[in-house]
Amino acid sequence: MAQTLVRRKSRLRIKGLKVKDREKIKEAIAISVQNGNSTTRTIGVDIGKDHSTVSRYLTEMEHEEKWGIKRDVNGNIITSLQEHLAGEYRRLENEPFNQLPSIQKWITYLKSGGIPPRRIQYLVNVVHGISDELKIMPETIVSYGVPVDSAKRKEIAIEYWRNFLAWFNIAYPQMQKTNTINTYRSFLAAHNINFAHGEGRRYGLSTTPERLGEYKDIMLTPAQIDWINRQLENEGDWEAWSFMNIDLHTGARAFAMASMSWDRIEFAPLFRVEQFEPKVKRGDWYLTKEGKWWVKYPTEECKTVVETARDRLPKERKFLFFDDAKSDKANTLQASYFMTRMAVRFKKIFSELDGWLNEKTRIYALGDGLYFNGHPLHLFRHTMAQYYLAATNWSLAYVASLGGWENTEVLNKCYGGIPEHIKAQIAKSLHVKFDTMNLNSVAMIQSIKF
Repeated sequence: MAQTLVRRKSRLRIKGLKVKDREKIKEAIAISVQNGNSTTRTIGVDIGKDHSTVSRYLTEMEHEEKWGIKRDVNGNIITSLQEHLAGEYRRLENEPFNQLPSIQKWITYLKSGGIPPRRIQYLVNVVHGISDELKIMPETIVSYGVPVDSAKRKEIAIEYWRNFLAWFNIAYPQMQKTNTINTYRSFLAAHNINFAHGEGRRYGLSTTPERLGEYKDIMLTPAQIDWINRQLENEGDWEAWSFMNIDLHTGARAFAMASMSWDRIEFAPLFRVEQFEPKVKRGDWYLTKEGKWWVKYPTEECKTVVETARDRLPKERKFLFFDDAKSDKANTLQASYFMTRMAVRFKKIFSELDGWLNEKTRIYALGDGLYFNGHPLHLFRHTMAQYYLAATNWSLAYVASLGGWENTEVLNKCYGGIPEHIKAQIAKSLHVKFDTMNLNSVAMIQSIKF
């Protein structure tokens, strides 16, 4: 007897609970989308359905106008940047710890300063860690709702910081505290606990970067760069490939890279690139930010990289890494999200790397998971400094002008002065004889740089 194949019906359940009809599942998907979920997997996790089941429902919903669902070629929900941002803020505010009164007030303080939701969540996580380590609620740290004068509240907050600092210095003896200090002071400032200029130093709350130059020797090795390039080329990820390789030649900060536009690049008669650095406040304005247009004349190798990017990235768009949203504010958001996406992408790649120069470099790239989130994109700037200094026989002035350092002092102290072993080699090759040296010789005069 021939067997009859019966198509198994999908169970009408949401998060394990039975529902009456398919419309309820569609409603749950629509709510999940409103809450900021935009992929079949994240929606599936949210409503308790397999991603393939979510995809089938979304296909139906695309053809039903009332849901307002549209998807891109990858099957992801298309939302405006404003909707996506609103969704992220909703998720931020729905976290249990974030609903504590003192944290809610701080989040409002951060939002008023235009801090992106993901950055806010990271900052809140730092205070969460401090609170857990001290085994107290954040309300206790700032005396929230307690009728004491401002001087006493400040004294209490300082005492809790000192207790945390005593633990931190033992648990993380090699780690900089600047980021944690800035986060703690921001939390205090939201509750009107502030410090005069220089006052924080006496309490271990100085925001002046300590151990200046601690990361001057970090970089990606040639073998690591080669491995990353092969991975990105094999995967056809030309956005990440272009970001990394252009940055390895220009040393630009993350925003300067993410916001690059084709109309600021000239290939002839001289190869020239302009990148906007908002950290350098010099009266120029671009995408709602004040900063400086840094004019660079990179190498022919960099020109080849940019030409490859031009061939591989989507054509006919103003910006290298995203479409023009027709407003500065929207384009700033797009640049911000692209930076975040690149940071996530490269942290994943870095986590698969072997052959780190040292543990310090690895932690700088990946973070420690709580108090330091890592600087995966800034590692390219450090790498550029190391390689270009070596290639130019440590010409600090040239590398500073190319990489966007305002002076050679910062480059020398923080990114890569002449290494000790090079100084030793130079010393071996030099011969200074004070009793016979002719200071008026032509060779001597020509060697002096005024």
